[in-house]
Amino acid sequence: MKAIITRLALCALLILAAPAWAERFELDMQNVDISEFIDTVAKLTGKTIVVDSRVKGKITIQSQRKLDADELYQLFLLQLGVEGYSVVEAGDGILKVIPNQAAKIEGIEVQGTNKPLGRSESIVTRIAQVKNADADELVKSLRPLVDNKVGVITSYSESNIILITDRESNVRRLMAIVDSVNSVDSQLMETVVLENSSAEEVERVVNKILSQQTRKRGSAKPVVAADARTNTLILFGDDESRSYLRRLVQDLDSEVSNQSNIRVEYLKYAKAAELAPVLKSISETIVEGDEAAGRAAGAGKSSSINIEAHEQTNSIVLSGSPHIIADLRKVIHDLDIRRAQVLVEAIIIDVSANKAKELGVQWLFKGENDGNVPVGGINFGGGANGTNSSPGVISLLGGEEAAATALSGLRGAAFGLGKVVEDGFSFATLVTALASDSQSNILSTPSLLTLDNEEASILVGQEVPVITGSTASSTNTNPFQTIERQEVGTKLLLTPQINDGDAVQLAIEQEVSSLSPSTSAADVITNKRTIKTTVLVNDGATIVLGGLIDDQVNEGSAKVPLLGDIPILGRLFRADSTETVKRNLMVFIRPTIIRDGQTLAELSGRKYNYIRAEQLAKAEAGINLFPFTELAVLPPWTGMDPSPADVLPSEPVPPPMSPAETQVEQKVRDACDNLDEGQPRPDICDTLSDSAKAPETEREAPRPQGVDE
Repeated sequence: MKAIITRLALCALLILAAPAWAERFELDMQNVDISEFIDTVAKLTGKTIVVDSRVKGKITIQSQRKLDADELYQLFLLQLGVEGYSVVEAGDGILKVIPNQAAKIEGIEVQGTNKPLGRSESIVTRIAQVKNADADELVKSLRPLVDNKVGVITSYSESNIILITDRESNVRRLMAIVDSVNSVDSQLMETVVLENSSAEEVERVVNKILSQQTRKRGSAKPVVAADARTNTLILFGDDESRSYLRRLVQDLDSEVSNQSNIRVEYLKYAKAAELAPVLKSISETIVEGDEAAGRAAGAGKSSSINIEAHEQTNSIVLSGSPHIIADLRKVIHDLDIRRAQVLVEAIIIDVSANKAKELGVQWLFKGENDGNVPVGGINFGGGANGTNSSPGVISLLGGEEAAATALSGLRGAAFGLGKVVEDGFSFATLVTALASDSQSNILSTPSLLTLDNEEASILVGQEVPVITGSTASSTNTNPFQTIERQEVGTKLLLTPQINDGDAVQLAIEQEVSSLSPSTSAADVITNKRTIKTTVLVNDGATIVLGGLIDDQVNEGSAKVPLLGDIPILGRLFRADSTETVKRNLMVFIRPTIIRDGQTLAELSGRKYNYIRAEQLAKAEAGINLFPFTELAVLPPWTGMDPSPADVLPSEPVPPPMSPAETQVEQKVRDACDNLDEGQPRPDICDTLSDSAKAPETEREAPRPQGVDE
C-alpha cells in the first residue's frame, strides 16, 4: 500500500513540475522495489533497460536538488553499483542490468585508446599499450586499484599490452596512470651495425641471456631486435641497459679467425660409417646448446662442424670450430672401445627308441567265375607299420607266379594257403608277422662366437628339394613341377646382450630338423624341433632351454565280431599290432663372456688342440688300403699372433712331426725295407732315407698343448 502511494506521489510531482521544469527531476523514494526504480528511470530518461531476473531488492534514494536526465542516469548507475549490480550495453541503445559477477563475462564494448573516457559507472573495456615498462609488472601494480567485483585487468606479454575491464570512471583513472608511465622519457633506442656476425643469431643469444637475468625493480625490460636486411641490431632500454647491451654486442661481433681446424681420428674398434651419424647428431645438439659468448661469435660466421667417414682407413674426419672438435674427440674416445664378445655353446641331445609288432590272419573266397575278383573275405588293412597284405591274398588265387610277385612286396614274414575245389569254388588264407626295432642317439654341440648386441647364426645341414606344386597342360602329359629347397639340419640363431655385471641376455632360436625315413607321403617328411625364447644366464653357467620327454604306447586290434573273440581259434580271425615310441629331447646352452684377447686365445687354443688331437689319432691309425698316404695335420698352436694360417707354408712342405707321426713314418720305412729288389721303389722311400741321415732331435716335434701322449 505504501509503494502504491509512493508511485502516485512521484507521478503527481512529475506532472506538476513538467510545465516549469520539463528536463529536471527530483527523486524521493523510500524502500521502493529496485525493479520499480529501474522502470521509473527508464521512463524519465527514455532509455530501454532490460532487467536480469537475478536483480532483486529494495532501495531508498532522495535527491537534494533537481536533476536533469544525464544526472539522473549517473545517479541511477551509482545506486545500482551500491546494490551490487552493473549496467552494460547490449547493442542498439539497449541497456542490461545484471549482477556484478556476470558483468565480467558479458559482451562489453572494447574501446581504443583514442576514444575519451567519461566518469560514468557503466562497464567498459580499454586496451592500453605499455611503452616504458613491462606489462606484467605494471599489471601487478594496478590490480589493487581495480574493483574486484566487476573489474578485471590482465596483460599480454608478447605485445606488452594490458586489458582493463571496470567501471568507466575507474578505467579513466587507471589509464591516466598508464599514460604517465608511457610519458617517462627513460626508454631510448639506438642501433648497432654488425660487421662480423649475423644480426639474427646475435639477437637470439642476447635475448636468451637477458631472459636468464634478474631485472632491477622499477626498471623496464631491455629489448633487442634484429634487422636482417641491414644486419643491424636495435637496442631498447635505459642508459644503463643500453650500455650493457652495447658492450655485449661488440664482444659478440668480434672478428673470428679464418684458420681452418681439421682433425682425423683413426678408429681402433668402431666402424667409421656407423659412428659418423652418431657424431653428427651430437654436434647439432652442441651447436644448438652453445650459450657462451665466445662460441656464439663463431656461430655468426663459422659455427659449424663437418663430419665425414673414410671407410678405406676406418677414420673420422672432423673440420670446424675447435671447441666442437674437442667435444667430439671425447665422444669418439668413449665410443671407440673394444666390445665384449660372447661364445655360446649349445648341447642338443635327442635319444629315441621305436618298437613295433604285428600279427594277423586274412581270408579270401572266390566263386566259379574266372579271374581274381573275390566274392568275400576278411581284410584288416595296414598295421602300425603300414603293412597291407590284401594284395597278397588276392594273388594267391591267381596262381603261383602272381602270388610270388605279390608276397614279395609284403614286409615281415608271410605265408599263405590256397585251395581250389572241383566245382570251381576256391579259398585262400594269408598269415603275416612283422617286428621292427629302431633306436637313435643324436648329440650335437654347435658353438658360435659373436659381438655384444650382434646377431649371429650357424647352420650345419643340407638343402633338401621339396615339391611345392605342379602344372600340366592339355598338350603335355608330363607335368611341370616347382621345387623349393628347405634347410634341414642344426640351426642356431642368437643375439646376446651383456648386462651390467656378468649376466647375458640371449635371444635364441634353435632348430633341429631331419628327414623322416617314412615313405607314406608323396614327398619328403621333415622332423623339426624348434625352440625360440629369451633367457638371462650368468657368465659360464649352463642352463636348459627346453626339451621334450615323450613316451607313447599304441595298441591296435582288428577282428571279426564273435569269431575273433573265441579263445585260441580267434587268432585266425584277428590282427593285432603294438607300437612303443620313446623320445627324450633336451637343449642346453652355456654363454661365455670374452672381454680381452687373452681369454679369446685360450678358448680358441682349446678348440684348435682338440681338432689337432683328432687328426693325430687318425694319422696314427692310418688309412685302410692306402698305407703310404700321409694325412695333413695342423701345426702346433702358437697363439693368436701369429695366426695358424700364417704358420702354414705356401708350399706343401711337411710340418714338424709329432710322436704319432713318427710312428707312421716308422711303419712306412719298414714297408720300404721289405720291398723286393725287383719291385719299383716309391719316392717316399727315398725321402725317408734322406731324412734318416739328419739328427734325431731335428725331426722330433714338440708335443702340442692339451694333447696327451
